[in-house]
Amino acid sequence: MQNIAMSWARDLSAPVKAALENLLGRPLQDDEQVSLRIYKSHDAPLGEARRAAARRLEEHLDRMAGKAKDVPQNEIETAIDEALEQVRPKRG
Repeated sequence: MQNIAMSWARDLSAPVKAALENLLGRPLQDDEQVSLRIYKSHDAPLGEARRAAARRLEEHLDRMAGKAKDVPQNEIETAIDEALEQVRPKRG
């Protein structure tokens, strides 16, 4: 059983496209790619497991921040702008 589906909006059947547009609250453009992932829900960790997960996340974020500590702020902002333009190109 597959848990991931990808398709171009232009290739979707009308009912599927309408359902996705309803879910998103906006029209889909033909040149947009749609991906769908299905995950089983699970309870959030509690107690020590939750604290351990939070520690791991904080350690990971600290490592990421450490890699950028010597990068000038304007270079970071430029990199973010470039990344956003790659995933959300301006239209029109």
